[in-house]
Formats: sequence, C-alpha cells, structure tokens
Amino acid sequence: MSQALFPGWRPEAHGRERLAALIAGLVAARPDGAPKLQLRRPDQWHATLCFIGYDLRHLVTPALLDAFADAAMRIPPHAFTVERIAYWRQSGAVVALPHACTELQALCDATRDAIRRCGIRPAQVTTQPHVTLAYLDRGLDEQPWLAGIDCTGEPLRVDRFELLFNPGGRYEALAQWRLTGIALAVEPRQASLL
Repeated sequence: MSQALFPGWRPEAHGRERLAALIAGLVAARPDGAPKLQLRRPDQWHATLCFIGYDLRHLVTPALLDAFADAAMRIPPHAFTVERIAYWRQSGAVVALPHACTELQALCDATRDAIRRCGIRPAQVTTQPHVTLAYLDRGLDEQPWLAGIDCTGEPLRVDRFELLFNPGGRYEALAQWRLTGIALAVEPRQASLL
C-alpha cells in the first residue's frame, strides 16, 4: 500500500475532459512496436503540489489544515495550458507539462511553506508541476513520438486544492480548500538610477 500524503490539485469535469483528449492523442500517436502504455485512470489524475511522504497520516493536525487554509487565501484562482507531453526515464512516467504558470508554481511553494511552518520536512518539493497520464517501462531511451502530440486546447482551471491520501490504488481527499487570493504579490524592484 502506498500510504502517500500530499497536497494536490485534481481536475474538475471540464479538466478531466481535457486530459482525456490528451490521453486519446497519446494512444493515437503511439507507433506500432512502441512500449506498452499503462494509462492512469481519470480518478488518479492529479498534480502533486508538495510531497509530504509515506506513512505520515498522523501529521494531519488542525495546525496543518489551518496552514493550508492560509495558503489558499493567498493564491488566486488561475488556469494553465499544457505545453508538451514528456517521458521521465527514471520513473517511467508520461507526464503533461504545463507552460510556465506563476500562480501554479506559487501554489506549490505556498503548500511547501505551510508544511514547513508546521515543523514538517517535505519528502519532495515540486519545482515542475505535472500531471501523470501514463507509465512506460523505466529507463527507456527518449520517446520522440511524444513530441508529435497536439497539446493545444482549453486551459485547465485551478480554483482549489486538496490534502490527498493514498491508502492504495485510489486517492482520498482528507480536506479541500478554495483558492481565494486576489492577485500574487509583486516583488519590489529597485528603479534604475541611470
């Protein structure tokens, strides 16, 4: 059993339709003789915002839930588009990678900071948000056929996140927060003297 614990984003109905279209494109683009794809089920689609770890459900305390609620109040609802599909050799994951999205990365960072404020050291922070669509065998050579998949389409809406727990084969939402921030704070920049 996985026993994974992490804050994550899962798509709503429109987002699931969008990801299903990417899966269809992935299946259609797979050439004869290419390694077999192990597709993820729609109920498994998510973006991990920051990975807390395994066997740590006891860390779900009122303080942690409050810290996530605070994070949700600072990040505005937003959307991202998918830039490309990639294969990650180490894990065998076939992932949808978004175009750079300041708000999505800020949400990852805010959940990381919330975890740390509770004295918890996350097992892995997210520096490249993604959605795993499928798996291939690990350690394969580059899969150039993935570059031909059309990733244009409607943006995926991010207006909430959840604290997810994987007891094995599925994800349970232990809590959920709506994003209610107005706009991200802009870091001050020193004006040029000349």
